[in-house]
Amino acid sequence: MFAAVVSVLGSWVPSYWSDEVASLRAARLTWQELFEFTGHIDGVHVAYYCVLKVWTGVFGESELATRSLSAACIGLAAAGLVRLVFLLSTTSTAVMAGVIFAVLPRITFLGIESRSFALNIALVIWMTIALVQATELRRRRWWVLYSVLLTVAIYVFLYAALLVGAHLIYTLARGGRRVLGSWFLSVLAAVVLSTPIFLAAVHQRDQISWLSEQSAVNPWAIFGAPVFETSWLVALLAWAGLLLLVLRARVILASEERWLCLLACVWFIVPTTTLLMADAVVGPLYTGRYLAVTAPAMAILLAIAIKLWAKPLLGWTFVAVIVVATLPTYVGQREPLAKNGGSDLAQISDYVAEHSELGDAIYLEKGSGPSRPRQALYAYPRSFAGLVDIGFEQSFVATGTFSDRTASLNELPLLLTGVDRIWVVTAGGSDATANVSAHEILAASGYSVRERSATNRSLVTLYER
Repeated sequence: MFAAVVSVLGSWVPSYWSDEVASLRAARLTWQELFEFTGHIDGVHVAYYCVLKVWTGVFGESELATRSLSAACIGLAAAGLVRLVFLLSTTSTAVMAGVIFAVLPRITFLGIESRSFALNIALVIWMTIALVQATELRRRRWWVLYSVLLTVAIYVFLYAALLVGAHLIYTLARGGRRVLGSWFLSVLAAVVLSTPIFLAAVHQRDQISWLSEQSAVNPWAIFGAPVFETSWLVALLAWAGLLLLVLRARVILASEERWLCLLACVWFIVPTTTLLMADAVVGPLYTGRYLAVTAPAMAILLAIAIKLWAKPLLGWTFVAVIVVATLPTYVGQREPLAKNGGSDLAQISDYVAEHSELGDAIYLEKGSGPSRPRQALYAYPRSFAGLVDIGFEQSFVATGTFSDRTASLNELPLLLTGVDRIWVVTAGGSDATANVSAHEILAASGYSVRERSATNRSLVTLYER
């Protein structure tokens, strides 16, 4: 409950951004349309879209409603993490790990993100519980549960497969060859069942071509972004804590917590190493948030380090310091323009809803990169009810992408018959190429500016004949 509440607080404040809009658009499709559409694009996210479709059918599409799903998943993940640590350590270590996990900047970010990451982390943690139980108790039902959860986790987010190598190392170290056969059969079954999603990923690999445009993999992308998002302060505290853990390595090896420490170490190291190797060999595959599944491992390692070096009161004082250090990032994540470096889709929608009149025409530029004004229409469709979308030609469902086919700015004069008022939303400011072109085209067609408002990344202009 603590972790879920921490995540959900303020979740309704930030504007939706492009990735979340993609989730909403997919969830609005009929079941048949959804499966046909994801055959062309985003097939790797179809499981999450199915869950979100059911969720929004019950709770609606507001920011609070959709992001509550992720917050609930973070709560489920935290509960699982406490249970997992308790199986291999003490109650106090387990609770400490759960609290640290709940406030890690990457986790508080994913708790207000309408994407599959939070659900995937919850599945990965409970999958690991099944592995630990299977390795210790050697009962078939735990291996079956492990295989099922691994399969589901891969369908929710493909990168869950990165945990397989870490689980292999733990299984060999804890159970030896006697359980290796059971582990292998469980993973083999999961891989076979996951074949459709692997094939979809290969077939639709061009979807992540944008990774080649990102900055090169650097130390922060490896050691900071996956767990700490943008918080340098929390990262410094955490890595200082892990240094203390290294200094007490002999003590850990002689303690009962050695298995927990081994599990957390391989959990953090193996997925990161595997993805970096794949990125170097196959092509661009790496970005920090894809390794959010390593955040639980960091929480475990920090809890172990604190328990080793400090008495309970001092230990919880250090946890309190971590909590305080997360606050600037936490608050920043919950500001109106927090998403994607300043998504202004809510600003656009609010302004249009407040100032437009029934029957007004509207033209929203597609835009590119982070500035995509047309996505405001899909993020907040109620704000545009009663307006005529004169640029629309063909739905994104028909194009097989997340972009509608729309008329270009140069085609606007052909669409203005009977239009006395038209709202034009363009990316950039008043001197942006798209806005200058729109102004020239509409002025030549007998329109003049009646009002104008600049949002964070766009310009909303009312032209009147």
